[in-house]
Amino acid sequence: MSNRGAFLFHRIAMLAPSFVVAMFLGAPVFAQQKPMVIEPNLSASGAIKAITVINKSGSYILNRNIVDNRAGFDGVAVTASNVTIDLEGFTLSSTLSTTGNGFNATGQSNVVIRNGIITGFGGAAIIVGNSGSVSAITATLNGSGISCGIGCLASGNVIQGNTGLGLNFADNTSGYVGNILQGNNNGGAQISSGTSLNQNVCNGTAC
Repeated sequence: MSNRGAFLFHRIAMLAPSFVVAMFLGAPVFAQQKPMVIEPNLSASGAIKAITVINKSGSYILNRNIVDNRAGFDGVAVTASNVTIDLEGFTLSSTLSTTGNGFNATGQSNVVIRNGIITGFGGAAIIVGNSGSVSAITATLNGSGISCGIGCLASGNVIQGNTGLGLNFADNTSGYVGNILQGNNNGGAQISSGTSLNQNVCNGTAC
């Protein structure tokens, strides 16, 4: 090998590791965002009355049962859009009839609530705004069941024994599928507005 060839080979050998390091340093790093845990905040005060306030978009999980026995307080207030909440099978409950709502996401959009039990609240079990989704929720013995804005979906919920309506939608752009409703609204109408997507049962009959 000529002196010039040996020099070029040596330069390439020296540059190659630097190039590889630069590639890795410049490459984007992808990591799955971990859900944030819902914890009660007993110091919540001011205009928003709730034992827990979620004010940032993201994914949240409940990691234990929460009891709300504060008159006039919601269990969880959601004040941001694009929020997903998974109750992980846990219960949000109250034994005081003068509490507010279980989950209150009034005015927010793209809020998803799923997989748990909400019981005993003086207000609604769940209120979500437009384009919301509520699934796999058992809502019992609340002031009302699930209330939703436009373009919502309620699926696979069990809604029983609530004082008011079981499902209450802003209009027919919302849909409901695979829900069981029993004994809400003192045995009267179980659902207001919305469009049935089949497999719903109201007081023992298809609805």
